[in-house]
Amino acid sequence: MTQLHNSINMLMHSHTNRIGRAKFGIVSALDYKNGLVKVRLQPDNCETGWICDAAISVGEATIYSPSPVGTHVFVDTAHGDGDNYVVVSRVFDSTTPPQTFTSLNNQPVSVGQFGIKIGNIELCIDKTGIKIISDVEITGNVTVSGDVKASGISLSSHTHSGVKAGTDSTSPPQ
Repeated sequence: MTQLHNSINMLMHSHTNRIGRAKFGIVSALDYKNGLVKVRLQPDNCETGWICDAAISVGEATIYSPSPVGTHVFVDTAHGDGDNYVVVSRVFDSTTPPQTFTSLNNQPVSVGQFGIKIGNIELCIDKTGIKIISDVEITGNVTVSGDVKASGISLSSHTHSGVKAGTDSTSPPQ
């Protein structure tokens, strides 16, 4: 009878351990074309198969940046199925801290700010406005209701001296 009890206990524990639980992990492989990653689940360090990476999507708008190998992530399971994990989010810690922004005095994004950084290109938004560190290419019309400044020269208030009437041209702004 004791053997039967022990066998049933082992079977119950084995089945219970198959129920998936939310875990932390480290991305070990990336298939960016299909939005998939492999993750080494912690603390066991066992690798998942290809699972869905995290993205934000509403209607036709999608924000997705593939999780690079080495990224710390939080994974969870669908319906407790331990074979079907999905990346829920990235996790910042002392090993993988948030990026710093040149436009924010080399600090990470803080409360009330939104930032996107790819390499040296930055877009930061807060209550004071929008800061972009990058070349910008715009296809379409640009309408400005305020002043436009280029290298400190105001488009609305700069003047050119020595202008003659007729077909003569002015020199560039000084």
